[in-house]
Amino acid sequence: MSPIKVATTATARLIDQRAQEEFHIPGDDLMSEAGRTVAREVIDRFETAPVVVVCGKGNNGGDGIMAARTLTEFGYPVTVVMTHHPDELKGSAARAYEGLAGVGVPVADFDELETLLEGAHIVIDAVLGIGSRGPAEGPTARAIDAINDCKSVVVSIDVPSGLREMERGEDPGSIVSADLTVTMGLPKLALLTMPGWLHAGEVVVAPINFPVELLTDTTIDLNFADTADLLEFLPPRPADSNKGTFGRVGIVAGSAEAAGAAILCARATLRSGAGLVTIFTPRSLNAIYKAALPEALTVIVETGGFEDRLTETAAKRILERAEAMNVLAIGPGLGTDPTQAALLTKLLEGFPGPIVLDADAITILANHPPAFDLVRGRSNVLLTPHPGEMARLTSTSVEEVQADRIATVRQFIQEHNVTLLLKGATTLVGDPGGQIFINAGATSALAKGGTGDVLTGLAAALIAQGATPTQAAVLGAQIHLSAGLSLAERNGERGLLASELADELPRAMASLEQPQHSSEAETPTTTEPLEEHDTPWR
Repeated sequence: MSPIKVATTATARLIDQRAQEEFHIPGDDLMSEAGRTVAREVIDRFETAPVVVVCGKGNNGGDGIMAARTLTEFGYPVTVVMTHHPDELKGSAARAYEGLAGVGVPVADFDELETLLEGAHIVIDAVLGIGSRGPAEGPTARAIDAINDCKSVVVSIDVPSGLREMERGEDPGSIVSADLTVTMGLPKLALLTMPGWLHAGEVVVAPINFPVELLTDTTIDLNFADTADLLEFLPPRPADSNKGTFGRVGIVAGSAEAAGAAILCARATLRSGAGLVTIFTPRSLNAIYKAALPEALTVIVETGGFEDRLTETAAKRILERAEAMNVLAIGPGLGTDPTQAALLTKLLEGFPGPIVLDADAITILANHPPAFDLVRGRSNVLLTPHPGEMARLTSTSVEEVQADRIATVRQFIQEHNVTLLLKGATTLVGDPGGQIFINAGATSALAKGGTGDVLTGLAAALIAQGATPTQAAVLGAQIHLSAGLSLAERNGERGLLASELADELPRAMASLEQPQHSSEAETPTTTEPLEEHDTPWR
C-alpha cells in the first residue's frame, strides 16, 4: 500500500524549503519546472488557442509567468496580466518576470483584464497560491471574480486562487472555480476538503523536481488513496470459489423500533460480496428479517424476557456461533439500555476477531467506560461514528469536532490505538499506526437515515473477504460515496433511500474494477470546458 501523501500549507512550505536547503535545488529551477508542467498539461489537452495568464505578486504568479513563456515557445498566443505592479515581485518570481521580454510575451494592463478574458479560450489562474491568508481583496478579488465570470477553460496552478485551509464557518471569500488544477509536489489538503473539492475540477498531481524522499516522508500523516491503492484493497473473486471463500459476517443489530437498521446493514453486507451473513435476532423479529432479506441467515437467541431487542442474555449464543465468523458488525438499531451495554461488553470480551462498531454501539462506548476500555488498543476494531457520535466519544460538541476534523481524528487514534472512520463531507479514516486517509467528496443524497447502516455492512463485508480494518474503511468510504454520487446523478439528491444505496454497491464496486482509460482517451483535444469531475485524479 503506497498512498499519496497530502500536504498542508505548512508541509508544502517545508518541502519547498528542504528541497532548496538540503537538496540544493534552486528556487528558480522549482518555479521553472512548475511553469513548464502547467504548460505541458495545456499543450497535451488543447489545440493552439489564445491564452491569458493572470498572475499575482507571489511565487504562484512566478509559476504562471514560466507557464506563459513555455506556451509562447510552443506557438500559443499568450498574454500575461499582472494583478499588481511588477516591482512588487520578489526573488524567483521577479527573475521570471524579467525574462518575459526576451521571449516576446506581452504584458497587458490590469484594466484590460475583463476584455482579454472575453477573447481567451484558456485562462491560467496564477493569482494566489496555497499560502494566502484571509479572503481575497482589492485587485486580487477582482481578478478572481473576473476569471469566474468568463466562459473560458480555467487551469489553476497549485490551488484555485482564493482557496486556503480555513476554520469551519470562516468567510471563504472569492475562490476561482477551475476546470483543471495542476498541483505541485503533493495534493494539497485544501483541494480534498470542502469547499476546495467543489472548486478544483480535475486535479493533476505533478511531482516536478522535488526529491522523492520529501514526497514520501512517513512523518507526513495525511494520505490520499488513489485508484491503484483502492484496487489493491479490493478482495479478489476467484472463479473456483464458494460461499465460504468470501467470509462469514455476524450482524448484532436491530430492535422492534429499528429492525430496518439490521436489514440495511445485512443487505449491504450481502451486496458487497460476503459469502454468508447471519442476523442475530429475538424470536419476535425473526419473521421480519426473513421476509425482508431471505438471503440472510438468522439465529434466534434468548433475550431474558425482552421480546423486542437483543440483550445480555444473548451473548453466550452469539459467541458460540461467532466462532465460525470472520467479523461482527455491532450497533445499528441495537439500543443503548444497560442490558445492551452489558451485551456489547461481553462480545468485546469474548470475540477476538475483527469488529465493526457503529451507531448505538458507539453511544454505549461513550457512556460505559468498561466497554470503551475493551476497545482501546485493539487494532482490529473499526469505529464508524458520525460527528454527533464522535462528539460523545470525545466529550466535546459537534461544533468542536467539525471545527477541526483532522485534529479530532489524529488525537483519538493516538490515544486509543484503533481504526476510526469519521463520517461526513470528506470522510476521514485514521489507523492505529497514526496515519490519516482523506476520502474527498460529498453529496447531500447521503444525508439520509440508514446510509450509515449501509456503510457498516459494507465495511464488515470487506473485512470478511480479507481486507484489514483500515483498508475496509478507506475502500468502503470510497465505494459508499461513489454509489451515492451515481444515484444522485441518476435520480437527484433529494430522494435517495438507504436500501437503494445498498443495492447500488455492486455497481460502484464494478466501476472501480473497470480498466482505467488511457490518458489519450480521457484528454480533451478542444478548448471546450471540462465537465466537473469529468476524469479521475491522476
